[in-house]
Amino acid sequence: MPAFTRSSLTVWLTAGALSYRGLAQAAGLLALLLLAAPAMAAESYLDRPVYSEPATGLQLPPGCEVDPSWRSPVAGSDLEIWIARCAGEPRVWLLKRQVVEIVNARQSRLRFQVVDERVYPEETAGDTLSVQCTGPRDETGYVVRGARWRENGRELRLKSARGVLRVDLNGPTLADSEVGAVDCARFPDREAMMKRLQQSHE
Repeated sequence: MPAFTRSSLTVWLTAGALSYRGLAQAAGLLALLLLAAPAMAAESYLDRPVYSEPATGLQLPPGCEVDPSWRSPVAGSDLEIWIARCAGEPRVWLLKRQVVEIVNARQSRLRFQVVDERVYPEETAGDTLSVQCTGPRDETGYVVRGARWRENGRELRLKSARGVLRVDLNGPTLADSEVGAVDCARFPDREAMMKRLQQSHE
């Protein structure tokens, strides 16, 4: 071990303390970055087009899925509300619908554009986050979040919820609404049948 004078020992100890402090600060910064990583990883799909082809169905972005029971038209408009799950993360899309080409009397090529989006990583698509709701005048186009359901025969009725989204047509944008303004019911057998039908055409 090398010999130290009092002054050289003081310098060595001070340098070591600064080095340790620097490592601690770097470790703290790395931890903050790791905690922020999930938030930064949430990709936005605003303005993203989604096409619907008669032969192949929806052409969704890679890693995204939308079940048939996760879609709802917005009454009196060319808008739709969808629940999408992208990379396992649920989100609500407000989309504008446009006819690209009329193929025949019953089929058309459609283009949807995402005009607003809300991300809810804590929810479960199609369950705690659902479009199976109608408004005060029995109109469609509402989303309930944080939903809890109770069985009522072959259907599920809304028991409670944390919040509701509706469409503000002046935007158009998604806007918060009152939970008491909607009536929600899910039909699990019908949801499963529609999902099987979609899978058979994929």
